[in-house]
Amino acid sequence: MSKPRILVVEDNQSLDDLLVETLQDEFAVTYVQDGATGISRILADPPDLVILDLMLPIVNGESVLKTVRKTSQVPILVLTAVQDKGKVVALLEAGANDYLTKPFDLDELAARIRVQLRNQTAAGTADQHAALTVGNITLNAAAFTVQVGDQSFPLAKKEYAILQLLMGHPHQVFPKADLYTAVWHEPYIGGENTLAVHLSNLRKKINQPDGPQYIQSLWGLGVRFAPTGEAGQ
Repeated sequence: MSKPRILVVEDNQSLDDLLVETLQDEFAVTYVQDGATGISRILADPPDLVILDLMLPIVNGESVLKTVRKTSQVPILVLTAVQDKGKVVALLEAGANDYLTKPFDLDELAARIRVQLRNQTAAGTADQHAALTVGNITLNAAAFTVQVGDQSFPLAKKEYAILQLLMGHPHQVFPKADLYTAVWHEPYIGGENTLAVHLSNLRKKINQPDGPQYIQSLWGLGVRFAPTGEAGQ
């Protein structure tokens, strides 16, 4: 069985080397040393867990956290030198799953990683058979179908992934590049037509002629799921 993949986003080379050496027996550990590269790597090839430092070049850790959370629920464990509890609470509310204050104990770090991976596995198992209902739309994970009122439509794998992401964040506008990267796990370059076809297929299935438009494109901004099907709601 393959090892869980850990991505470390940390600009301290000595700490990167130490984390790789300490964790490599149990996890497959790689690292990047700036926030911009961290975002690209996380979205293009999502790891099983991210260890994220806050003080990063180019894009800081807080911005990485907020950007990733727009499209991904990958577990993120923050490393911080900040002692301010209010700051820590803000990080958790922004989407961090856990945190450790520097300096930290390596055994405790490994234990916290295991906890987050167990939680993710348990959540994934539950989600396999869960139904997501938003407004008049129900997404059925077990059957790979979407139900609109009393009508049910089968979904292709990527159609399902797109709709799950949009319905999981109703009203939120996803730039098409972010939406494509989150679903296909690769850069958007060259993927415009592919995404357009899948969105068109979804609209045909759930948008209603002369009625509610649940999947909406906002010119120059991106795509969103509107639970009521009404513009601006």
